Amino acid sequence: MGWPDLAGALWLIAAGLLIVAGLIGLAVWDARRRRSPAVVLDVASAISRLWVAFGGVGAILAVWRQFSGDVWVADVPVVVDVPGLSCEGAEAPVTATAPTLVCGSVSSVDLTVAGLDIGMRMLLAVGDLLAIVVVATPGLLLAIACSQTLKGAPFSRVVGRWLLIGALVVLVAGLGSELLSSLGRTVISHELFPDHGADVVSTGIYRVGVSFWPIGAAFALAALGAVFRHGERLQRETAGLV
Repeated sequence: MGWPDLAGALWLIAAGLLIVAGLIGLAVWDARRRRSPAVVLDVASAISRLWVAFGGVGAILAVWRQFSGDVWVADVPVVVDVPGLSCEGAEAPVTATAPTLVCGSVSSVDLTVAGLDIGMRMLLAVGDLLAIVVVATPGLLLAIACSQTLKGAPFSRVVGRWLLIGALVVLVAGLGSELLSSLGRTVISHELFPDHGADVVSTGIYRVGVSFWPIGAAFALAALGAVFRHGERLQRETAGLV
């Protein structure tokens, strides 16, 4: 999302921040109205539930977008021959006193594609859904942690178990989303563009990959789950001494 001028773009960001601040303020007002003994936890719980709800709405919209007609696909890998942008013969250093274009390349394009078969639509939809699952998972874990803490069991076994489940979900969904989405974009590129002899051609390779961040995020959640399970044991032993 953008705006034709910088001021408009900044106002757009400010509007989004004001909406978020308004939601938090509404949650704070509701917690104080109910005379909650833990306002911060109540607010965090409300925001996390809203977080998960937005994830559900996003999942519905993602499926609708993939099956409602023409499909918009971002970052489809291609090789584009742009006159005046080629780096051939641009090995010599350029002396410039202001930002000056030397050369460049176009490695991907955003496309609107018609006539995709059901298999490709399902591949893209599953990739989008897995990405939304990754985004919604922290909200769900926060909601569970806040709920158990408000019940007086901050180191509940339930929280530790759900943190480990969340670690597995983030690992599988994070890697799966990137793998399926990149595979879908590459297949579309090969179906739409020739491999040579045109201004826009496919890369000729399957550009499929994954990032390491799902592994790191899963490790962090699993470690936090282990901390909560250890805290639960200490809490139980302390209660037995009283």
